[in-house]
Amino acid sequence: MKPLFHFLAVAFAVLVVPTTDAADSPKKSAPKEAPAKKESGKKEAAKKAANAETIPFYGKVVAVSARSITLVRSDAADAPEVKFAVNASTEYVNGDKPSSIDSVKPGAWVGGAAKKAAEGNDVILKLNVGVKQKAKAKATAKGKGKSESEKKKSE
Repeated sequence: MKPLFHFLAVAFAVLVVPTTDAADSPKKSAPKEAPAKKESGKKEAAKKAANAETIPFYGKVVAVSARSITLVRSDAADAPEVKFAVNASTEYVNGDKPSSIDSVKPGAWVGGAAKKAAEGNDVILKLNVGVKQKAKAKATAKGKGKSESEKKKSE
């Protein structure tokens, strides 16, 4: 009985040892993939950081020069003016077609993305000159939009 027990113990040990080595093998190949994930993670982090620094804008052009564009964000008389810098890398589009700074006229509504500047004016990365003015909320006509009870009260 003892020889049979020793034989089974040795056979079990032989079978278990290669299984443990096989379990360790994937861990050795995992570090090869990790640098690729780290690199793509760095790219994604850089992309997120770049997006975090960009801000969308929309407004009516007040003034245009070769180096800047001044906008107001609404038609209100007391709307503050916002000045953006433009440079050689500023991309001008009209919808999905290319455009130029010559198509930017005072009174036109524009939108786009600008990069936050540490000092000075924010720099426009992309300017869409083919933007329509946002629709204003329409006031309900007299008598329309009221409930039946409100109509009766007003009569």
